[in-house]
Amino acid sequence: MQERVFIGRCSSYDPQAIAAVIARGLTELAAWDRIRGKVAIKPNLVLAHPVHARHGYTRAEFMAGVLQHLAALRERGQVARVDIVEKCGRGAPTRGQFRSAGYLPLARRFGVTLHPMEEEPRVAVALQRGVCHQTVHISPHVAGADTVVFTPKLKSNVLAHGISAALKLNIGSVDDDERMLFHDHRLDDKIVDLLEAVHPHLIITDAIEIAAGGNQMTQAGHPLGAVLIATNPLAHDLVAAHLLGLDPAGVGHLRRAVERGYTPASIEDIEVVGDYPLADAQAVVSEYDLGFIRVEDFQCPMAIQSGEPYCTGGCHGVFLDWLHMIRDRQPERIADLPDDVTVVIGEVKEPVMGRRVLLYGDCAARSRVAAGRMACIRGCPPNHKNTIFWMAVLYRVFGPLFRLDLIWEGYFVNPAARVLGWCRRVLARAA
Repeated sequence: MQERVFIGRCSSYDPQAIAAVIARGLTELAAWDRIRGKVAIKPNLVLAHPVHARHGYTRAEFMAGVLQHLAALRERGQVARVDIVEKCGRGAPTRGQFRSAGYLPLARRFGVTLHPMEEEPRVAVALQRGVCHQTVHISPHVAGADTVVFTPKLKSNVLAHGISAALKLNIGSVDDDERMLFHDHRLDDKIVDLLEAVHPHLIITDAIEIAAGGNQMTQAGHPLGAVLIATNPLAHDLVAAHLLGLDPAGVGHLRRAVERGYTPASIEDIEVVGDYPLADAQAVVSEYDLGFIRVEDFQCPMAIQSGEPYCTGGCHGVFLDWLHMIRDRQPERIADLPDDVTVVIGEVKEPVMGRRVLLYGDCAARSRVAAGRMACIRGCPPNHKNTIFWMAVLYRVFGPLFRLDLIWEGYFVNPAARVLGWCRRVLARAA
């Protein structure tokens, strides 16, 4: 049976208008009966900040449009309960992102429960087809759900070959201790592994305003005026990739999903329905720069040398993401980056010369260096939080997310939340 993906027009973040488009899509896909029992919703709340991260997450107005239908189904007895489960970006407390994104009023209004994953027990899921993971630990509210609904934010992502949609959203289904495992040149297989653990029954995507052109958290919003709905995550992402002007064969996790037996294999096997033709959406997005380049091609005063392997999802991608973060919100500061620093990412075979050399990541630390001053930011890969912190300490580069509120959350509130989660898991095992 041919898969179908719905693209509907929606020009504003009016919850009633969003709910109307969703209703049309669910009807056209004959998907109403797929929503039943205990429902777990997974949004994208990687970071919601009122100043510097305003466009890269699933907005509350969009979630309100989704929850209106679930509330109606619950009144009819088709839905028993609704849980919103999330693990936001590493280093930021999820409870804080629920608050910043405006989800607390939603939870009260619609009677849903918010679950910050790092604060709660988890259940182990054994994978039969895993390449990187043999076991992962996910929320019991997701594992025990009768219906899993993904509500991604459609956006570009330089860590994932240019796109973040349904499959990439699954990274937030595991906590930080497993999130960063294999987050390197093996990231594509990691993403496909997670699809076995959490396979959504329904995807409803916020593409009213897409985020594109830079860092996944801080990049600008661009109007598209669309809602995407699908019942197959790979079909959804193949259409989303074409919409963004990307060849799915060049998107590593989509290619690996097809190679590992997930279907559909190509957009030719998908019927795109709705009132927003794919060609029209492509014409709008064609004007936007997705920011997906090699890190050494980023124009800045620092010299960047890339070694092997080139890790789009690891050290190379994270450092490129950090550079985009500055360009997104403080473009004038790009010219102020130190011009006497050579950044080495990956293992470089030839000797590295320079007045000051930064070895970024564990592989770079194996390079041969002759420098006046040398520094190293360790990790495989270094995470965003530590990159922001150490670039400020080492080179006085104070990027847009080097803020007291985020430092407080990252280095004090988040560890406290993780301790709370650990205690709850211990008590759960003891019981």
